[in-house]
Amino acid sequence: MKRAFLFISWLSLIFVPYRAAMAAEASSFESQLLDVHKTILSQAASTHEGFTPQAVISPVSEKEPTIFIKMVVGWSRERIYITDQNLELNTIGNRNWNSGVIVFTGALEATAEPIFPTDSSNGYRLKSMNIDVRIKRAGPMMRGYSIIGYTMTDNTKPIYLTIYLAPTDDGWDISANGLSLHIKDEGYGASIEGRINQNNIGKLELGILGACLGAVRQSPQ
Repeated sequence: MKRAFLFISWLSLIFVPYRAAMAAEASSFESQLLDVHKTILSQAASTHEGFTPQAVISPVSEKEPTIFIKMVVGWSRERIYITDQNLELNTIGNRNWNSGVIVFTGALEATAEPIFPTDSSNGYRLKSMNIDVRIKRAGPMMRGYSIIGYTMTDNTKPIYLTIYLAPTDDGWDISANGLSLHIKDEGYGASIEGRINQNNIGKLELGILGACLGAVRQSPQ
């Protein structure tokens, strides 16, 4: 009996500190979990330039950001007009008939020069600090056009453009990455309708398209 009593007493001496240690450890573990949880929440709430945390992305934003385009490119003897109300795109090109050079201002700041100075009907080169593209006749019976070149983002990242305007009965079709448009030729102007994926095509690229089209269509054929 005495031995049993001593054994129980010995167990109580060990078990009580052990429970205390376990409680302290559990409290410490819960405290660590709380700290980790706070850290995760703070990271999810923070944003960085060009980055949206996955925790706050809505299902709508995961869809392709397509937008309907309804551009108008018009030309007179002296000027080219490029507009799209949805994109707030407004550009005017003023032509010097002696040199054939067209200076674009507004949403697009660039200069279009004939590839061959004595014959602007062969095509144009559109240039600025961040743009260098050429538009030339191409395709069956030379009724289409090709736009090839590049633009620069932040003066460091080139974006290469390869767009073919395939001839149709009333104008041209464009089908490229993120770009599906129909251009209807209307004599002294053209309407451009369709959809674009804004991940690949933006206001700058559409402005280039309008400027190139206006330059070659305004020129003597």
